[in-house]
Amino acid sequence: MKLVKLDKIEFNKLANNFACKNFFQTSYMGDSLELRRKKVYYLGLECNGKIMAATLLVEGNTFLGNKTFIALKGFLIDYNNQNLIKEFTINLLKFIKKNNGFKLIIDPYIIEVERDIDGKIVVNGKNNYAVINSLKKMGFVKTKNNTQVKYNFCLDLANKTEEEIFSNFKASTRNIINKSIREGVEIIDLKKDELKEFKKITEDTCKRRGFADKTMEYYQSMYDAFKNLVVFKLARLNIKKYLDYLNMTKQDYLEKCNNIKGNNKKKDNYLLEINNINKKIEKAKSLPISQGYVNLAAAMFMLYGDETIYLFSGSYDELNEFGGQYLIQWHIIKYAIQHGYKRHNFFGIMNFDNKKDKNYGIYLFKRGFNGYVEELLGEYAIYTKDFVGLLAKIKDRIR
Repeated sequence: MKLVKLDKIEFNKLANNFACKNFFQTSYMGDSLELRRKKVYYLGLECNGKIMAATLLVEGNTFLGNKTFIALKGFLIDYNNQNLIKEFTINLLKFIKKNNGFKLIIDPYIIEVERDIDGKIVVNGKNNYAVINSLKKMGFVKTKNNTQVKYNFCLDLANKTEEEIFSNFKASTRNIINKSIREGVEIIDLKKDELKEFKKITEDTCKRRGFADKTMEYYQSMYDAFKNLVVFKLARLNIKKYLDYLNMTKQDYLEKCNNIKGNNKKKDNYLLEINNINKKIEKAKSLPISQGYVNLAAAMFMLYGDETIYLFSGSYDELNEFGGQYLIQWHIIKYAIQHGYKRHNFFGIMNFDNKKDKNYGIYLFKRGFNGYVEELLGEYAIYTKDFVGLLAKIKDRIR
């Protein structure tokens, strides 16, 4: 077996043959990284003219002038083949050392253990504990800080209709989506020159929640590199449709009131609803209307392999009552079903088992679509067997 360099077209064709394929391990991601001035390599392990494993490597941070190399979402490989992983790792470490590197980081795109919607381990479910043991035997060490998410929330779509999927959502989620449609919320795709609207929303959200937002350069590079494999969705309120809906609903209550003689509790409730609608009409007049619309929320999705992936998003907190984020998710889920994707990956969740955590609401939002928690292996590192690698390993242990 020997390590060989691959061209981008060959790499992408190979990627589709692996069960652990993901958008991180594509030349499109490589192009995006290169647009952000990162150095990338496409490498494969060849045996008798056949590529048995492959990976995109990106140069990361340095330590004492030596580089870290990262295989985002791990290798494209059969993780159950211990000898293959060992051979690939040995060859990669030789390559890394030759290119002034000392450390290899991977975070395999396979589950550690099967979990349910509540994050509880499924009894007699699937697991990859054997893979973890194999990695440790080879010298890989579990890191404390994951550069990629460890827990995802996913929804299986294979062989299911839109009606089946929608009916399985939590009642509250269905109600919010239906309300959004009635009130005139629309979903559109953003073009590259419109990403500033996306960025405004993500910046507002990140500032509010204490997160670091991605740069505009990142979003633009992903748009350029992935082309039709990435979409940026915007939820906006059509003010005319919204006011028409409010006035129509108000008229309906007025007619009901007129059909009731005298006063009773039902009429009082109708009058209360009319009063609430009048307040909404007044509030609508004060909204930041631009060309008849008000932007509510936005989200970025990757469309690759067997899944659609919800990567980044944001929403204006004061406009969450219109349910823009919910309707965006429903739109992409319908797209996934119509185009034969097997699942929708809501991507990262944090502290899903701690109701007091400030990020617990992210899990609750995704949970409303009635999927399951997916626990990935997490991040592992291995060092070259030289003095720099030894020092770095000691430093990481102390940290």
